[in-house]
Amino acid sequence: MQDKLLDVLNNTLKGVGLDAVETLNANADLRDDLQIDSITFAELIVNIDEAFSCNINAEGQVNTVGDILEQLQKQIPKSK
Repeated sequence: MQDKLLDVLNNTLKGVGLDAVETLNANADLRDDLQIDSITFAELIVNIDEAFSCNINAEGQVNTVGDILEQLQKQIPKSK
């Protein structure tokens, strides 16, 4: 799951001209640390939702990589 999220995150970042990240840092703030603006944030959420067949903002807006991982763990069965 983390490798797939890293791919989705990096594809989104590269698509808007931002630098890719080598590893997922759960404490990384999407806006402050990764420099994601509101439009890119929306695109990232859609990309994650499509890649994992879930609704990442189901319990409120995510702000960090850790928030995303937590939501994915709640929504995706262990068998996937």
